[in-house]
Amino acid sequence: MKRRAVVVFVKFPVPGRVKTRLAATVGAERAAEIYRAMVEIVFRKLPADFDVIVCFDPEVRRMEMGEWVSGLLPRRAVHFLAQCEGDLGLRLERAFTDVFALGFQEVAVIGTDCLDLDAAIFHETWAALADHDVVLGPSEDGGYYLIALTAPRPSLFAAIPWSTERVLVETQARAAAAGVRVHLLPTRFDVDTEEDWRRAEEKLNLPR
Repeated sequence: MKRRAVVVFVKFPVPGRVKTRLAATVGAERAAEIYRAMVEIVFRKLPADFDVIVCFDPEVRRMEMGEWVSGLLPRRAVHFLAQCEGDLGLRLERAFTDVFALGFQEVAVIGTDCLDLDAAIFHETWAALADHDVVLGPSEDGGYYLIALTAPRPSLFAAIPWSTERVLVETQARAAAAGVRVHLLPTRFDVDTEEDWRRAEEKLNLPR
């Protein structure tokens, strides 16, 4: 069986440093509370058939991050990897490079903005990697909530207009230029604003 890992990009929930678009309407303290809840929802939804690697920021919060996340997955080995400096593209490229160097053969990276993840999404991801090089989970805002690879592919992350509606399209263009096969997962929505959070509460029947 292939060694598989899911890398979760996580920030420590410091008010003013997380969910800034959400904070614009609910305040920095409440936005940090919501972000913490989102992280916990995502971790508790992760199936048990792969390794979990937490790619965290900032580095100085390593101990607190370890205590927090390990408490969410008490019977599971969790690995921790600090995010490097640079834009999202550089951080994604480095994460994939580092995790493949550990001996994993299939690696998926997710964030914590999409709460509508389930076992079926991951099952489809691993199945698709049997005959595709890249798996992308499109988000409604034009980005992606998941990217999975069978090998490092730095060209997918270079000069991408991050935080715009063109992220997915540009990534697909890079893949086409490199001649790699892409599989698209079902489209999901990210939680970036107060309206998104209300939608997630209703759709997922979250406690209020």
